[in-house]
Amino acid sequence: MAGPIVLVAAPNAAFRRSVVFVLASEHLETDVHRYATGAFASPVARQAVCAVIDDEAVESWEDAPAQFEHFAKPIILLVDLVGKVPDAPLLRQLVKPFLGEPLVKTVRDAIAGAF
Repeated sequence: MAGPIVLVAAPNAAFRRSVVFVLASEHLETDVHRYATGAFASPVARQAVCAVIDDEAVESWEDAPAQFEHFAKPIILLVDLVGKVPDAPLLRQLVKPFLGEPLVKTVRDAIAGAF
């Protein structure tokens, strides 16, 4: 039985693999993309419980609020600096670098509706 699906977007292949490894170790399925646009356009996006997006995967910060709102599910944005992006109701920022535990906790909070 497959676990909950999490969209993942990160342009750096090694970082992307690390995020996927952490999520897979928690029995979470992933749908992986280089950029947020591709993740949100994925046919799997409708089944996803949340998205983990590296700030470098956001191609246009002008378009990002509309993409985030259209997705309408929790988004965990991995950032270098807190406050780099405007707040949004279903958006949490997680500062890089981090160990796997904060990411897993934030994803589990999103799945549980504790966002």
